[in-house]
Amino acid sequence: MTTFTKPVLRELRNQLNDVLNNNGEVTHYSIDGYTFEIGNCRYDGGEATFKLKVLIKGSKSRQERDLEDLAKLSDLDITKIATLQGMKVSLVGYNSKARKRPWIIQDLTTAKQYVLDTYQAKLLFGIVAEVS
Repeated sequence: MTTFTKPVLRELRNQLNDVLNNNGEVTHYSIDGYTFEIGNCRYDGGEATFKLKVLIKGSKSRQERDLEDLAKLSDLDITKIATLQGMKVSLVGYNSKARKRPWIIQDLTTAKQYVLDTYQAKLLFGIVAEVS
């Protein structure tokens, strides 16, 4: 093999994720206290470049930090669990680069993520004003 193909790079990415995140095992590649995420790949012939994101374990990602800030501005409750089409969902992130559907929710039973627009997010997670 002299050139990369998409299936080969997909398998390589999976193997790199396994090595970097240890699958719960301690290996000589392990770096305690960090989480690694392999991102997009660009390749040309026999050369491939992967994007690598490193997070300190316990720290919040950009989407989680943005969620906290923008939920306050939009009067959304990030601790609320809502029901959407029979699924129990919660707000888990905000994608600042997505103009139409920036709010990220997660199905609590399958851990699958979906996106919502601001109107839908306010309907599901809006803070109800108490009238006294």
